[in-house]
Amino acid sequence: MSNKPATRIGRNLIGNGASPLFLPDIDVYFKHDIQGAYYLVDALIDAGITTLKGALLHNSEICLPVGEVGYFVPEEGIRRERYRDVIERHIVPLDTLRRIYGDARDKGLELVLSVYDDEGLELAIELDSVAVKIPSSNIVHAPLIRNAASTGRTLILDTGRSTMGEIERAVMWAKASGANAIIIQHSPPGPPAPPSDFNLNMMIEMGRKHDCFDGLSDHYRGIEMLLAATALGVDVLEKGVCLDNTKPDIDIAHALPVSQVADTMQKIEAIYQALGNTERILPEGRPIPPDRMCLVAKEDLEAGTRISREKVRFAFPQEGLPVEQWDEYVDKPLLKFVKAGEAITVEHV
Repeated sequence: MSNKPATRIGRNLIGNGASPLFLPDIDVYFKHDIQGAYYLVDALIDAGITTLKGALLHNSEICLPVGEVGYFVPEEGIRRERYRDVIERHIVPLDTLRRIYGDARDKGLELVLSVYDDEGLELAIELDSVAVKIPSSNIVHAPLIRNAASTGRTLILDTGRSTMGEIERAVMWAKASGANAIIIQHSPPGPPAPPSDFNLNMMIEMGRKHDCFDGLSDHYRGIEMLLAATALGVDVLEKGVCLDNTKPDIDIAHALPVSQVADTMQKIEAIYQALGNTERILPEGRPIPPDRMCLVAKEDLEAGTRISREKVRFAFPQEGLPVEQWDEYVDKPLLKFVKAGEAITVEHV
């Protein structure tokens, strides 16, 4: 939980104890299934989502036709293929992305969009994206970070696979270019990485160190890390969301089927509500708890007997002198006879 004054991303308040903003990321997981993209948008609206995360990946030329990438596929392990081939099957034309995200905006969703180039950034601004995300691949892309920061939109910096020096430099570029607000997004490795590789404490520390808001880009198979981050007080949560029964591909292993989004949001909210206050706040005039103890005569006590541990025991409910006032009454003489087992009251002393 950042100590920065709260700010708004569109209609949503973030920071300074506000409920974490959940960003379901449809990215371009739908690939060329445009009807699937529209279905995802409608299903997320039905789940109660107010802000949609997406990506403007529209040009395969951002990847040279060399080199491989490996990604996890359940029951298969690490699948390796040419990176350009992966990019090409995920490319969606800019005009198509304009229609998909424009439709989402027209249905009342606010947009947060990842950009990979200046054309994508221009479309994000055209679509009135309330925040712009720099994906981890571009955290070293000074021109793009500076352009995005200068738009006045909230800027999300994904730090996956980045060194601490690269993160610090990217934040410096963004601040120098006038970023309105910056969210440093912790991005742990995807499956099959174990929980011990997640280092969620780093998420909070990066926000504190750089005086920015903090976030999590969740790559865990399941929702446990979303809940753990919520318990730590994270400002923003992002999780990939795909159609149910989406075929294995890059990033799908850790994406959340859209049918599980509503339940996930309820769990996040329950964890957030459980954080509560830093102090116990009890109502004025509350009744004394029934298990608070009072002073009780161990035996028949004659007037003049002095109150001592030998003559007094303690029991609840608090029908007589409260035990917390022991120091006030110890060694005081009784004014009246007290029968064994009877509570010693103020009239007796």
